[in-house]
Amino acid sequence: MSPVLYALFANISFATASVYFATYSKKISASWVNYFKASIAFICFTSVTLVFGLQTDLPFRSVAFLSLSGTLGLFIGDIFLLKAFTHLGSGRVLMLFGFQPLILGVASIYLFNQRFSLLNVVAVIFLMGCLFTFSLESFKQKGHWDLKGLGYAIIGVGLDAAGVLLTKSAFEDNPTLSPFYANVFRSGAAVLGFFILSRLNFFQLSLFRPLDLMKKLEVLKIVMVCFLGTFVSLGFYMMAMKHGHLATVSAIAGTSPLFATLFETITGQKKLTAYLFIGTFFFLCGVFIIGMGSNLNSSLF
Repeated sequence: MSPVLYALFANISFATASVYFATYSKKISASWVNYFKASIAFICFTSVTLVFGLQTDLPFRSVAFLSLSGTLGLFIGDIFLLKAFTHLGSGRVLMLFGFQPLILGVASIYLFNQRFSLLNVVAVIFLMGCLFTFSLESFKQKGHWDLKGLGYAIIGVGLDAAGVLLTKSAFEDNPTLSPFYANVFRSGAAVLGFFILSRLNFFQLSLFRPLDLMKKLEVLKIVMVCFLGTFVSLGFYMMAMKHGHLATVSAIAGTSPLFATLFETITGQKKLTAYLFIGTFFFLCGVFIIGMGSNLNSSLF
């Protein structure tokens, strides 16, 4: 399967689940949702790895890279991003994420000897345009800047990019490494981080207490949502990252606002707007150009 399709499936899975993540974050807390979904991911990835024997002998360097990736991207990075969402709203934070593909693209040239074709650059620009369209809509609604929140967002985006680069390095060093096994270390590191926070009275974070207050059907629902938004989406994303071009895969994965908005529109939570149509146009152009660029041999570098 094409890395582009892996990235698209990962994006659709996460975008669908993110609508419910937002709902439960308001009902309980965003920290608890992150803690719980990281725990579900760790259980699922560990189970699949053990059942299908996907373990691989990894050098200490790779284990350290994957664990650090989970700590930076899935644990610390998420904490800063949650603070950024509180100050800025999701639109402006997502706009900053739109610049991540270019950061990763430049880093990939030096770290992984990957190259940018001319069409790949154009595709990334279109996909960034998709993000900017939704960010612009959010900016018009909020109407003011928050430098403290902007700082949180920059740190969160930077830590997420660092986590992606560390994971890609582990895949480059170990071609036989399964994405499922890689995510055991990444999600495990995140769970460990949240567990340490739960031991500190200041954070008042408990994994099981909110579950005790839910009905059985509600517990089943949040488990299935976390399964879709972590195990399924991370599994597809790691496959895309392992086999695809890092910057273009990241650009596709960064367009989740499009799928989230479409899902909200279908369920009646959000009305159709001109921003939705423009963002959809940018997204479709980007994906089409990526398909064309897959057979292009010329490069800018």
